[in-house]
Amino acid sequence: MKIKRNLINFNDGLALESGAKLDSFELMVETYGELNNEKSNGILICHAFSGNHHAAGILEDSEEPGWWDNIIGPGKAVDTDKYFVICSNVISGCLGSFGPSNTNNETNKVYVTTFPVITIN
Repeated sequence: MKIKRNLINFNDGLALESGAKLDSFELMVETYGELNNEKSNGILICHAFSGNHHAAGILEDSEEPGWWDNIIGPGKAVDTDKYFVICSNVISGCLGSFGPSNTNNETNKVYVTTFPVITIN
């Protein structure tokens, strides 16, 4: 199974339910399988179901299988021979996405405890 890990940059800003706004942020994702020409075979696996963005397979730098390795992959319930699967970490996640350890551009200081409240509605 082909696994790709990518850090995606979003520069359009994001208004949060808390009223705060992030001017830009990065989101870590893993993808499995291939997107078809019609771009109609995509499936999003949400972080809340998977524990983090590593949903399936075993990466070269790890011996741990993904959270849903029994379900996602060739010939499995979410068949990566048919579907292009995306699993993203969440903003403020500890595995590569933008969060409290990043620098606040307004203050030039690391956010730490001043990072905006993140909710998943």
